[in-house]
Amino acid sequence: MELPILTSDLLFRAISLVVLVVGFQLCIARVPSLQKETKRRWQHALTGHILVQSSYILPKSVAIFLLLSTSMGMWAWRTVFPEHFYRAFGPLLRKSELDGTQYMPGAFYFLLGTAVTVWLVDGWTVPRYAVECLALADPVASWIGSTVPSPKINKRTSVSGCLACFVTAFGVGYAMLGDTHNDFITLSIGALACTVAEAMPFGNDNLNIPIITALGIDKLGR
Repeated sequence: MELPILTSDLLFRAISLVVLVVGFQLCIARVPSLQKETKRRWQHALTGHILVQSSYILPKSVAIFLLLSTSMGMWAWRTVFPEHFYRAFGPLLRKSELDGTQYMPGAFYFLLGTAVTVWLVDGWTVPRYAVECLALADPVASWIGSTVPSPKINKRTSVSGCLACFVTAFGVGYAMLGDTHNDFITLSIGALACTVAEAMPFGNDNLNIPIITALGIDKLGR
């Protein structure tokens, strides 16, 4: 992938994106009136939407570099200054992320999964769709799955959550994939790929969903 010339305008846009994403995470963590899971869902949805919108102003090579740099910076912060890291992001972290069972938080895998997706698939249309599915279908599945009683598929996935994931991903595809991909079969493939990724009992949703969804559309869609 050819690297673009780093102009002052491009550098400003790149730095602004990093500041916006990290600053948003810190702000959401400090909203006292929201429960932790609600904070996580809002943070998840809006961070993904910010990343999708940034694709309209950044070349792919710069976007990949920024995503990887920010995720590695988060890893370094967690490793070198763990107390400061927990103080900053603690209100957004699950128990497994606080006690060290899961070393890195979901945001790290969100950035990493987005970077891999952008790198694997040509163009911007399909990666945008896949990341927007992660941003919207995943938290909707979590919300519906935890509020609408239904049989469990595995320890962390329910039938109602999977149905919500499929419907949301289908709607996202209808809105985003345009004339070249906007047919029923392709939209169904994308929604099914997203749902399968969300329901997998292993791995991290923030890696599984964008990568599997994008590859499903790219390899199997029309």
